[in-house]
Amino acid sequence: MDKKTSSAKVKGRLSRREFLKLSGLGTLLLAGGRVIPALARQASKEPAVPPNVVGSNAPQAATVQIFQHLAATDGFILLPGRYDNPVYMFGFVEVPVNVPPNALDIYKGNVQAPAPVLYVPQEADYYLTLTNIGLVVRPDLDDSHTVHWHGFRNATAIFDGVPEVSISVPVGRDFPYFYRPHDPGTYMYHCHFEDVEHVQMGMTGVIFVRPAQDGTPMEYPLGSGRVYTRFVYNDGNGSTGYEREFAIMINEIWTTAHDNLASIQETIWPNYKPDYWVLNGRSYPDTLLPNNDPTLPNQPISSLIQVNPGERILLRLANLGYEQHSMQLPGIRMQVVGEDATLLRGPAGADLTYETNTVYIGPGEARDVLFTAPPFDPSMPVGSDSVGNYNAYLFRSRNLNELTNGGLPGLGGMATEVRVYQGSPLPAQTQPNQTYS
Repeated sequence: MDKKTSSAKVKGRLSRREFLKLSGLGTLLLAGGRVIPALARQASKEPAVPPNVVGSNAPQAATVQIFQHLAATDGFILLPGRYDNPVYMFGFVEVPVNVPPNALDIYKGNVQAPAPVLYVPQEADYYLTLTNIGLVVRPDLDDSHTVHWHGFRNATAIFDGVPEVSISVPVGRDFPYFYRPHDPGTYMYHCHFEDVEHVQMGMTGVIFVRPAQDGTPMEYPLGSGRVYTRFVYNDGNGSTGYEREFAIMINEIWTTAHDNLASIQETIWPNYKPDYWVLNGRSYPDTLLPNNDPTLPNQPISSLIQVNPGERILLRLANLGYEQHSMQLPGIRMQVVGEDATLLRGPAGADLTYETNTVYIGPGEARDVLFTAPPFDPSMPVGSDSVGNYNAYLFRSRNLNELTNGGLPGLGGMATEVRVYQGSPLPAQTQPNQTYS
């Protein structure tokens, strides 16, 4: 799989004086409406990461600093039945750190749906710059944009992304958000400016916080010989350990609203009636294509789940649609260990995690789900790809109405596969959502 160098920059701690300057930048914007000057940043080399994933696995200490940069723009995506009639979208795209707005025109119209997966270590100082570079299809629209980290316990409203109480970014301007995440788990982010429209138009992404416990070998269960070094939460006993992780943005698309916006027509939002249901911006069977497949240039994140037998797998599920969804994995039992970035454990330490065959997830909710890949079974139907032979388990919506592509016949919509390979041919995962071809 092709890799590139992430725009994340990790360096030393800001001084107290520099942090106070950053906290006061919102006042400067409100008073003068000027572009905020970027903080001086030193270049540092980061491990190569897949182009569809942004993040850092830096040591989890308070001195770690991460800088990343997103641009807001528009573009089109392809859905089954609409390959000749692409669907208009808004969205975010990763751009190089410390590039001024007037140098980002090459990214106009290159929307990514969903937005890049972001992840940071617990207690890191995280700086995320948003630049609004404007729209290509609708240059008459001067909509501002924001980044709202949904569910994040924000210390100050100015970085919360709700324009009524913080900052919204007009066309041609940028704004640096600052976060210090104390609570690990799976979250999501989205634009909160005209959010009913902008969220449906595609300005959504998954973001998660890695726990401080990461990197500490823990055997779970005790005596099993299974040792984990990656965890969903600071569980203290290794119970949320896993070997592979997949972030999946669950959503639905009402193409009427998208078409109306592209053709300068009014949309009556109470008439909301989606006709496509997507995982990471793709409908089945496109969900099975690998990361960065050239046939889907603006939908680079796959939701294909490739695993070896016996591995423990983490699904980071986030729903930023307007409907509740019921996700099933027939043939494999799932364990929900976290909800809305909270470990399911009682005040006195009682285990509140639960096993299920159906994960219910409402609008704006997140679930952390673990499962153990079953052994490869040659008596089951066997598929084959460039990796090898595999058993396929369908991860899908329970609602048959969500398993269609615009009313076309055959399986479609909110479905993908968990492929369990014969002989454990997959190397250790180095990045979330990694695919092998």
